[in-house]
Amino acid sequence: MRISYMQIMNNLIQIGLTVSLAALVPLLLRRVLKKRYPARAVCLVWALLALRLLVPVQLTLPEAPVRVTPRTNYVMQDDRMLFEQAGLPVEQTPARWVTDEQAAALSHAGTSQTTTFNLTAVLLGLWLAGVVISAIRQAVSYGMLKRRLDRTAGPAERADLLDVLASQRSGLGISRKIPLLISPAADCPMLAGFIRPALYLPDENISAADAAFIFRHELTHCRHGDLWLKLLLTAAQCVHWFNPLVYLIVRFAQEDIELACDDAVVRGQNAAYRRAYGETILRSAVAQSRRRQSLVSCFGDDKKTLMRRFEGLFDKSVKKRGAALIVLVALLTATLGGTIAVGTKKDPAAAEARALLMANTFAQAYVDEDTEAFNKYLVPNSENLVDNFTTGAAVYKRYVTKYEPETQTALIVYEYEYDADRMKTWGIEAPVTVGVPYREAQRLYFTGEGDKMLISKAIWEVSNDLSDSTPDDNHLVQSLDDFKTLYENDLGLPDFFEDDNEIGYSSNAVQAAEIQLGIFPAAGQIQGSDEEPAPYNDIRKVTFTFKDNSKVIITMIGGRPQDWTDGNGKASRTAADLAQQYARGLLHKSGQYIYPILTPEKQQEFISQQYDMTGGTQWTWKFGSSSPSVRDYVLVPTDDDSAYRIICRMDGGGIGDVRTGYLVQTTRENGGRRMISDVTELSDADMTQSELFRLYYSTGLALPSLPDEVGNFSGLPRTDSLTAARDAFYYFGNPVGGSKTGWIADVTQIQSIVRSDIRGGAYIDIVQLTFTDGSDPINVQMEQTGTGYWKPTGIQEDVSAMSGANVLPVSADAFGALSFANLPTLNTGDIIIFNFGSKPVGGVTLVNRLVNAAGSPRYQNMTDDETTLTQTNSGYGYVYTIPQSVSEALSSDLSVPFYHALTLEYTDAQHIRHTAVAAYMTNAGTQLENPQLPSGGYYSDALGCTLKLPQEFRNAVSANINTDGSMTFFVKDTDSVLMTLTAQLLSVLERDFGENWAENYPVPVRPLAEQDGLAYFLIYPSDVQYDPADEQAAAQYQTLFEDAQRISPEDLTLDADPHDTSVYERRNMEDTEHYGDRTTAELLFYLPISDGAYTEGILATLDARYREDKAAFEQALRAADSTAQSLWAQHLAAQ
Repeated sequence: MRISYMQIMNNLIQIGLTVSLAALVPLLLRRVLKKRYPARAVCLVWALLALRLLVPVQLTLPEAPVRVTPRTNYVMQDDRMLFEQAGLPVEQTPARWVTDEQAAALSHAGTSQTTTFNLTAVLLGLWLAGVVISAIRQAVSYGMLKRRLDRTAGPAERADLLDVLASQRSGLGISRKIPLLISPAADCPMLAGFIRPALYLPDENISAADAAFIFRHELTHCRHGDLWLKLLLTAAQCVHWFNPLVYLIVRFAQEDIELACDDAVVRGQNAAYRRAYGETILRSAVAQSRRRQSLVSCFGDDKKTLMRRFEGLFDKSVKKRGAALIVLVALLTATLGGTIAVGTKKDPAAAEARALLMANTFAQAYVDEDTEAFNKYLVPNSENLVDNFTTGAAVYKRYVTKYEPETQTALIVYEYEYDADRMKTWGIEAPVTVGVPYREAQRLYFTGEGDKMLISKAIWEVSNDLSDSTPDDNHLVQSLDDFKTLYENDLGLPDFFEDDNEIGYSSNAVQAAEIQLGIFPAAGQIQGSDEEPAPYNDIRKVTFTFKDNSKVIITMIGGRPQDWTDGNGKASRTAADLAQQYARGLLHKSGQYIYPILTPEKQQEFISQQYDMTGGTQWTWKFGSSSPSVRDYVLVPTDDDSAYRIICRMDGGGIGDVRTGYLVQTTRENGGRRMISDVTELSDADMTQSELFRLYYSTGLALPSLPDEVGNFSGLPRTDSLTAARDAFYYFGNPVGGSKTGWIADVTQIQSIVRSDIRGGAYIDIVQLTFTDGSDPINVQMEQTGTGYWKPTGIQEDVSAMSGANVLPVSADAFGALSFANLPTLNTGDIIIFNFGSKPVGGVTLVNRLVNAAGSPRYQNMTDDETTLTQTNSGYGYVYTIPQSVSEALSSDLSVPFYHALTLEYTDAQHIRHTAVAAYMTNAGTQLENPQLPSGGYYSDALGCTLKLPQEFRNAVSANINTDGSMTFFVKDTDSVLMTLTAQLLSVLERDFGENWAENYPVPVRPLAEQDGLAYFLIYPSDVQYDPADEQAAAQYQTLFEDAQRISPEDLTLDADPHDTSVYERRNMEDTEHYGDRTTAELLFYLPISDGAYTEGILATLDARYREDKAAFEQALRAADSTAQSLWAQHLAAQ
């Protein structure tokens, strides 16, 4: 894991600050502690603090009460507008210190107005220099002393001294041999050496009595490991050389080490013994001539230390063991370390947002069968990486993701179905059932932090799919917990109603539940009877008991599961789940979805309501009016976890696009299961009309679709944007019966843009809707279609985007954003600051795409960046740094600028979803008419290949990209064509020119390669390309032409997966309207690169081929690429 300079400095400050505060206790209470605790216990306290000084990480709580943010950036400011633009407070002084985060926001705010000096690296450099100098000084000092000792030392010759040493070693229980050496370099008796310690004497002129005291003292140092403790203290002092309190810690620790050793020598001895020992210390101190070295143990000491040592010698008071003191200081150090943090606060919401972004991208890859999205956030060495991702015979429909902070993992629950044709292709048979929604749960594990956070592994946990079973059934639903994993979430119970057909229906309720929910193996018991009165005669409660004796009770109505509880009648179904089931009842006009999830009181009201529909004589499950009918719906959360909103789009009966909404209130029945307690229709009595408009039209339902014909909802012509806007939102607040006018008071045009550069002229208007209750107006982007009629394309959000002095245009879509004048030119590393009128909740999802001038993605399945922006701690906006563009690097288009669209999606406090698109361009004004060819090879993303060029082409030849994607190479000075590299369908070439098409081609060609039904070849000119009278030009052309003719198939390298947006392939396809003339293989080849009407034409022709000769069609399908297979499977599933 990479650690930044700022992290290192923050860690140093936090460790030094917390240890210094903890050290104040033993420092200030030193006299008291000496009287109550032994010196050895105090030594252990110093050791603990020194060890913490050397642990290089902050051990803080996630939410530290005290946070210090160093300001190491000095900003010279002479334009206060720049600070206002960044959302920072403006001070009177023209210079100020700011944090790294604030400096990042200002670094691109205008280089001519703002100068920022970052002192972090300078301070770290000074710190590191101090560490190195301190360490070298200590190492040199110790090394020189040790070298003098070893060079002058000799073994002691006095037998009595050796006997005394042996006696003292034995008395202290030291088994290792410690030599006694005599060296004039030792000015006092000392112990030196970490690995092989030795005892040094200046000379042998010492009495046996003094020797006994000296040897016992130094051997006690050895027994206590004091030399290693001194090394630990010295290391802490070197690392924190700038902290004066650390010097005090080391000084008093050195003193306490000697006091602890003295205490051990005289413990249990009488006054005479203590006096004799003190006299020996004094005689040794008089002889000591040099300052004591910190990494050795010297028997003598300075005067102040000697005085304190003598005091300790005659202190016979009983002292505590010191364990409590050590624990107290340890707890104090840990508490201070946990409560004081240095640096910018890590936002848990940012980690959760990043994890959910990755989880949603990963899950969506299953729905789209997108290999790039599947691999996008996996760590490079992940075992989950694949070359070609497919879901096999399964078609994934939807999913739900959940981040679990306790485990820092994300759980994905998928719902998928098996497709009959895919099952045949993949050879899958029973026990799976076509059309039944299956569930499986997958857990994602993460590694890294911030933008470096990636998915380390993905593991399947639970499934109700028998085809995934193993001999031990590890992944099947075998307990109530497994069942809850799949169904106790916002997906809820699957919807088994499709196209008015009952899927998986069985008159046996147990069997129906087993098939539809896949809860195997479990024993089933059933309650309910046909003999009971309506509606109870249609309800069955099936109890399943799992192997671990946990139970789940399924409520079956009409052969479908509509509710569940555990064995005790409890269930924690979410409000979103219950609201979704209620919405399904609206969609299918069936009370079977609604009745079981109501409270008992509401159930009785429901029964009375249903009888009233038939005059009170007959029961009916039909729910709601016949027309208009709910066609689609979305769920919108509220601030109350127990309530959810349903927004519906209805039409039918001559009525088009009516929007309505319901507030679904839930309650927990007697602390057990959650049920619906009330459902009310939304109105302007509960919220403003502006808020209702956003709920109806900005929460996921498509904007009203207006056909290219006069009249629609209101019957008015829509040849201008104002009338079209009124028509599109005609039913907003206007009931179907027309009893009152709508809520839109007026529509005015506030901006108009004409795009004459594309689409043969395109028009965009921004219109403002005002409401009858006077609430905030809303701006809507309107676009004129090719037939002259207008339609709404999005809501214009209150979003600003600034990069320095540059203002980025923001619109409802990329086309609108690119339509604004003065599109700024930005570069990699530039910073964009976003500010939002409606404050985002939970982060802003940003997707950076390379687009064309019309706003369409240049690469359908590629993005330059996907990230989640969170507001900075300073609260001055949402900061985004432009990354290196992979899409630009892949493009061989020689025309610039490149256009980038930044799609921003977020939710506000009212749970309204907002979408806005900002735009910028890169490399503007650098278009090259005759660009110099790259050395070695020329890559074309249009054709998906690299052509190795002759070295002679380097300075003499240029290339142009033609509209069909082919590349023409010509002499720079004369524009004389040398060759054209192209790719065409092999089947077309053989059809037009025969099997030997290269020989029959009208002009000279050189075949280079064949792949995926395409032939890659060079076309040479057949006419004279130079002026024969110009001998120099003729000679140059002939030489270069000979070089061009020497290009061989070995010089062409094809991509493993040619880009699916090949300009040439699309042009070739679009120029052919007679799909019947194409082979099935050709149509399947064109399918992934088509769009709009071309896709519809290809699919219509493929449908006919499929019906005519299914076997031949499936043979061609198996030979097609996986993208075509997936698109065809999706087409069949949608039929």
